[in-house]
Amino acid sequence: MFSPTPNPGGKFPNDNRHSTHPSNHPSAYLRVQSPGISESYVHDQDNPTRPKAATLPSQRSPQSIFAMFPPGRGNDKPVAGEIYRISLFGTNQMLTAEGEALRLREYQKGHWDQMWVCEKNLDNRYGMRNRHTRRFIGWRGNYELVCSAEENSFYGWLNFAGLSLGGYLIMVTCVGGLKLGPLQRINPNDEHISVGEVGTQFGLHRLKDSVFRRFEWVVPNLLARSSAPYYDGEDSDESINETSIEFLQSYGIQNIISLNSVEISPRERGRLRAAKISYSHIKALEFIAPEQKQFDQIWNAYDNAGITIVYCGYGDGRTGIAISAIQLFEGRTLSDLDYRANGVQCPSQIEALNALSERIHDAENRSDPPDAPDLQPPPYPVPNTDTRSLAIHGGNAIGRT
Repeated sequence: MFSPTPNPGGKFPNDNRHSTHPSNHPSAYLRVQSPGISESYVHDQDNPTRPKAATLPSQRSPQSIFAMFPPGRGNDKPVAGEIYRISLFGTNQMLTAEGEALRLREYQKGHWDQMWVCEKNLDNRYGMRNRHTRRFIGWRGNYELVCSAEENSFYGWLNFAGLSLGGYLIMVTCVGGLKLGPLQRINPNDEHISVGEVGTQFGLHRLKDSVFRRFEWVVPNLLARSSAPYYDGEDSDESINETSIEFLQSYGIQNIISLNSVEISPRERGRLRAAKISYSHIKALEFIAPEQKQFDQIWNAYDNAGITIVYCGYGDGRTGIAISAIQLFEGRTLSDLDYRANGVQCPSQIEALNALSERIHDAENRSDPPDAPDLQPPPYPVPNTDTRSLAIHGGNAIGRT
């Protein structure tokens, strides 16, 4: 992880840049640079009463007619686990990772250095990890924007504000995580991106073949949850192929616990074995309470198995049951609200988890040893200097004074 250089005084130059963010100044307009426009004023989608700017992007040059463009307009919502292209809105210029540097380059189909995996940490903060370098966008000293962080830390938390003209204003935390600064193209002819004073209009283009949707860490770098790979409404959509395995390996996943109603094929199991990823299938049906023996199977598949991902189909109810069971086996005390927060969906499933909790606590109570008698020896008597004490050695009495 990079170490940012402190900024003297803890403030930006011309610190009024934060008037561009509605969370700090709700009445202020968002000052945004649009491609082909020197500057425009737009409003957040959450504040539709603000006037819209009557400004349109400039027409594309004749050469751009034949250029390749990413899919979609750039208005896709950020969702954890999905893969995106980030464009200079309305153009074919893509945010590209070149080592640690961030550059705007023309769209290249299939290039992983132009693909970004959206991740959300335990604080519900978004980050964007480059698919090629596996590093996160982040800020470091002198408002430099780089792609070098190994984790989704507070120097790379991103905020996406939807704009009335389309696309997003992207803000990044900086100055010790206390401020939000907008991502900005330095000037219309520059390929560099920095943390600036005027936000640039960006587009988010979700790739339609995203693999593990709704991916998130339950315990960072130890336990994750998601949808089944390629899930599109049916459990049978699950597929383990080279792309699935690449995604798992990018997170260091060593173990899969699947509660999908459909087991993968022997050929898919072989692919996982070749990649040294273990797989346990514990069949579960939606809205049906699991049996107690299935909870034991979940724990046995997880305990000491390495970095694990749990999924079912969509990645909510059955996955939440498994996550809750693991937490109970680890000694946590969970309430019905905790189960719901994990995604557990119906009363019968909650009853099954409460029964598991009671079973675990009963087993712990039975394993506790009974109160042992006090076997502490009495205090050693103070020797009498007027008498001779005896030490027994080899059956013989040896006098000591």
